[in-house]
Amino acid sequence: MGRDEKLKFKYEGLLGRGNGKNVDGEANARLEKLKELILWEGLPDSASDGGFCGRGSLRGTVWKALLGVADVNVDEYLQLVDKGASNDYQKIFNDVYRTFSKHEEYTSRVPREMLVRLLNAFVHYRGNTKGTYVQSMSVLAAPFLFLMPEPEAFLSFQIFLRERIPEYVYKYVGVHRGCDLLDRCLQLLDPSLYQRFLEFKLTPQMYAFPNISSLGMCVSPLNDSIQLLDVQLAYGSHLGVLFSLGRLLLASEKIMQVRGKLPITTREMENGFGFSAAQVLHYTLTKIIPEIDDDLYKQVEQHTGEKGL
Repeated sequence: MGRDEKLKFKYEGLLGRGNGKNVDGEANARLEKLKELILWEGLPDSASDGGFCGRGSLRGTVWKALLGVADVNVDEYLQLVDKGASNDYQKIFNDVYRTFSKHEEYTSRVPREMLVRLLNAFVHYRGNTKGTYVQSMSVLAAPFLFLMPEPEAFLSFQIFLRERIPEYVYKYVGVHRGCDLLDRCLQLLDPSLYQRFLEFKLTPQMYAFPNISSLGMCVSPLNDSIQLLDVQLAYGSHLGVLFSLGRLLLASEKIMQVRGKLPITTREMENGFGFSAAQVLHYTLTKIIPEIDDDLYKQVEQHTGEKGL
């Protein structure tokens, strides 16, 4: 049995699948073990493939466990879909046609119409008030459709917004706070790079807003971004800010060498400077979190409005 199969077997055990028996102990204990497994070993390379126990992908099943998704009311979702175009339909339509449009594996599995349908249903679920949809929602909803059946993706996405990032989807209040916190952490950990940005009057709202508002899901490649979202679902959505900071600090020397133009652009942030998810995670755990004082870290932890931390 190869590493991928062994790792998959561990997940199946914690999720109560595989041989059909649950791991001994309470559900909370299994959940903690699941989180630790995600952090230290990651998911198998095949985790995003469909067909896991007839319920979408292994990664999708893990995400549902982390979000506490249980019974899915398919009829309720279909009723929302039957309402048709929402008051935010045009904005949704425009955004969806840009969402992961160059990622062939995603586009082959998730038709644009499916993402439009889910987002319109969400707006109807929230009362069909114009402005309910905000731009980052298409990028945040897309991975759920990539990993699980549509009704399950809808419920998971709904819970995710409500429980994990409520401050991010209300007038971007939490996103602006996250940008400010990134700036403070940057000043603490790399004063030279912070000063370099000041010289050009660059703030995180100018170069990192898409990264922070999407929890890094706008960063290429998609598979790497999904791996970092695994960890955020396990240990907190606030980590998205620290992962964005991690990429900056890893690229600090390269950025400092730029002359005659802006030292950084939004496009470069979205390309991730070529660092893998493993590199970003390791740097964040070993070089960033230990260096942030308790008060500042608490502010980072609370800025998304996540419940239960």
